[in-house]
Amino acid sequence: MSKQGKQVLVIGEKASQVRTFCETLFTAVMTKKVGKRVYIRTGEWKGDTLTFLPLSGHITNIDTKKGFGWGECPPIALVQDPKALVVKENYEFRKIIRELASKTDELWLATDPDSEGDNIAFEAYNIAIRSNPKLKSKTRRIWNSSLTSVEILRAFNQLTSWSVNPALAVQGRRTIDAWVGFAGTREVTMTARKVRKERGLVLSVGRVQLPTLKLIVDRDNERTAFLAQQKYNVLADLLDDGRKNVLASVQHDRSPFTKETKVQEILDKLQKSTLAKITSFQRRQIRIPPPRPMNTTDAIALISQNLKVKAEEALSILAILYQQGYISYPRTENRKFKDNFPHKDILVKLQKHDPYKTFFQQIESMIQVRTNGRKQGTEDHDPIHPTGAIPQIGTKITPSHLKSWTFIARWYIGMFMHDLLQQRGTVTLSIKEEPFSQKYQNTESFGWTEAMIWRRPRETPSFSFEKGQIVQVRNIRSEKFKTKPPARWGDAALIKRLEKLKIGTKSSRPEIIKKLEMRKYIKRQGTSYESTLTGKNLIKIFDSIWPDLVTPKFTRQVEIRMDEVATEKCSYESMLETIRFEYISLHKQLVSQLQELQVLLKEAFSGLGTSSSTKFIHKSSQNRRKFKSNDSSYSCPVCTVGNLRERTNSRTGEKFYGCSQYPTCSFTSPRIKMKNQRFGPAVYKK
Repeated sequence: MSKQGKQVLVIGEKASQVRTFCETLFTAVMTKKVGKRVYIRTGEWKGDTLTFLPLSGHITNIDTKKGFGWGECPPIALVQDPKALVVKENYEFRKIIRELASKTDELWLATDPDSEGDNIAFEAYNIAIRSNPKLKSKTRRIWNSSLTSVEILRAFNQLTSWSVNPALAVQGRRTIDAWVGFAGTREVTMTARKVRKERGLVLSVGRVQLPTLKLIVDRDNERTAFLAQQKYNVLADLLDDGRKNVLASVQHDRSPFTKETKVQEILDKLQKSTLAKITSFQRRQIRIPPPRPMNTTDAIALISQNLKVKAEEALSILAILYQQGYISYPRTENRKFKDNFPHKDILVKLQKHDPYKTFFQQIESMIQVRTNGRKQGTEDHDPIHPTGAIPQIGTKITPSHLKSWTFIARWYIGMFMHDLLQQRGTVTLSIKEEPFSQKYQNTESFGWTEAMIWRRPRETPSFSFEKGQIVQVRNIRSEKFKTKPPARWGDAALIKRLEKLKIGTKSSRPEIIKKLEMRKYIKRQGTSYESTLTGKNLIKIFDSIWPDLVTPKFTRQVEIRMDEVATEKCSYESMLETIRFEYISLHKQLVSQLQELQVLLKEAFSGLGTSSSTKFIHKSSQNRRKFKSNDSSYSCPVCTVGNLRERTNSRTGEKFYGCSQYPTCSFTSPRIKMKNQRFGPAVYKK
């Protein structure tokens, strides 16, 4: 490799992404192993030497400082003391970044193009500038909307400035979630253990999970409380001019009726009626423009609903399509394309695909979408769109991926097509002074629904009348039906509702649903979700003792303030202090209700027998992953998913217990001798 030009360290988010970058930029690449499973790739580009380091997602996590462990301080101290929480860096990546940064002239951050990617880049940036402070003014951001060769070359030729504000917004969200997770979980779990002394008993609290769970529980409670009612419609069948075929069925204006006696009274009155008089006939043409551009919520809802898959599976499908270069970056809240977006380049490629050729007969311009949305979110990239490349079923592309890409491509093409044209009308008529009416709609031109066939409207029988016209009536009848309860939440409807309430982020919402299901707070029945007894009891208790955390109000305020930090409307420090003050007030509300919490827990436990915790609240050992023979039966009190495994400090040789979910969870506990003379983690000392 030539030593001329600048030495540039490029931080990527994952190995597959870095591999694609290198294949596009380099004619020759040198690969070197620098860690246990970490390889750097080096090559020359425009006279500079670029060294790519792929991370594996986040390389830091938030943990408690020494002296703030379980039982070492009141839970609220974790929030009150600004020094209680510390950011722990992955030792291996810290060492690698320090070494590479000390020899580099510039730092380019090429993690995923969204706020979460900014936060991951921020973690690497902080390590790099400690090793080489000159990089503070020599840091640039790579912002690529897709992984096509054209877009990668554009992004590397048009480096953008590096702003830490979007990264700080995510860091603030992680800190606040740690406050709620650590302090709230400890407070309620310690209370639960006073009621029932059972090892591994954890009652987990989450800022986003509880409001999401409440939505599902409330809907189930609505369904349980729902009482079906018998109702009746009165209908009249109108004949065509030939008096042979039913032209339309019209409904009595006071339908539905609740009393059968009233229905029978009307039927008796109209028993021998064979004529009806048209009192009015209204008709109008409706133009319905194409839908707005697609964001993450739209894409997840569309794929979940049509493929009958979970939200997390839909997001995974989108990620694969992006990594293979078939769609743009799929994590975006934005619904507005830039004015200079190169739509024509993409449409020309899609036009060559046989199934889509006929759609282009309804496209007048390939320059701009006909219904552009408005800018949403803080990221500066465009809505989800196809790149123009046509996927083929193979090793990584399954029929589900191909169908999902088809939905995205058809949505994108549909935004350039003509309006949907419909004729809508209402006919009103009188039969012996009893009022009847019927609405109808007919499609004159399907427009954009030719492409987006899942949005094609239903047709109703077409008819045309004039005011004062007399028409034949064949039959006057009644039909009875029972009212139905509100439907359970499915993935598509739930994701959209969470977005509207500002609960979670575009990326975290599928993960929230997954965690609730994993912790057995909800279960999936077909394509919808039902709360379990565990979930119902959790919400019943928290509704009583901590209502302000269960409702979306607090989490919505957090998301709004995070956006203000990202857009530089307020400082990170002032935002964090504001939320700290608000949560301390919330936590004191919880502390004031601890006696009530004990009473509610006793009632729940006593009603469920000896195995109460497994039925009533989440016992983390139920979801424990299976490991090798050195697994312990102690569940992690922080993440509640992993279990504590005995480990050895490579430097001192001392034994300790660490979470099996490391590096996602870095909780540790000293190894001590328990009452049974066996060794165990200090956190479980009784």
